[in-house]
Amino acid sequence: MVLVALLWTVRATLVGGLVIQLLGATLMVTLFGLPLALVSLFVADLVSMLGLEYLAGHSWGLFDWPSLWMRYTWLALLPALISAALQGLMRRLLPRHPFVFILGHGYFCAGLAAMGAGAAETAWRHWMAPGLPFSTADTLAAIVILAFGEAFLTGMLVTIFVVYRPQWVVTFRDEEYLRN
Repeated sequence: MVLVALLWTVRATLVGGLVIQLLGATLMVTLFGLPLALVSLFVADLVSMLGLEYLAGHSWGLFDWPSLWMRYTWLALLPALISAALQGLMRRLLPRHPFVFILGHGYFCAGLAAMGAGAAETAWRHWMAPGLPFSTADTLAAIVILAFGEAFLTGMLVTIFVVYRPQWVVTFRDEEYLRN
């Protein structure tokens, strides 16, 4: 949770005020399962928002509660649901092998969840406020670039955890993936 809260505090602001940042939702779903991941992501969202408000010098009375829910929806809830759905499909359709688990759950799920959530947020912003100063094409290009970073970071961490600490990964079971 600390890593995700730090990831959400570090962000890049593009031309027009569009903010992009790494999500970490797929990693949380892979490590903890969907229900605990959603709770953990909410705590990380709250901690990072409070930290950002504190660093900006704002008082606690000016805390923007609606933006907390919007951030949670786009950075946590939607990518976590996409990740859980993709991981469920992989468990059903693909063979049980550690390499398939690492590649699928770590790399592909993270990239696709980041792209799906980013595209949904872009469509929602375009529909709700069509006159925003950033273009949809630039936003989608930034989302694809960010999705590669998300996939690399999540895949690398899932690989490390599966190899060195498989008991930390709730969705990885030795008896399923390491059969003789």
